[in-house]
Amino acid sequence: MTGALLPTIGDPDPGFGLRVRLDGPRTLPIADFNCRCGHAEGATGEPEVIALVGRFEAHTQNECPIAEVREAAAFRSAARRRTQAKKRRK
Repeated sequence: MTGALLPTIGDPDPGFGLRVRLDGPRTLPIADFNCRCGHAEGATGEPEVIALVGRFEAHTQNECPIAEVREAAAFRSAARRRTQAKKRRK
């Protein structure tokens, strides 16, 4: 698979955010993200997609110059921590 497949994840104008696609157990995962600040990346293959998800979270929480994006990322992170804490209590 080549990097040319990355734009096919969403519509011609997919919007902002992280998109991950895995069509089946024998296919390569594909991911990309676009930020409102203009930062965009793409990846193909499991290790690269996992690294891309981490870079997306780091960018949206710490590096993005837009305050609303950083705030939304902080809410997502807090919600994820609350969910994980509930699972541990049960």
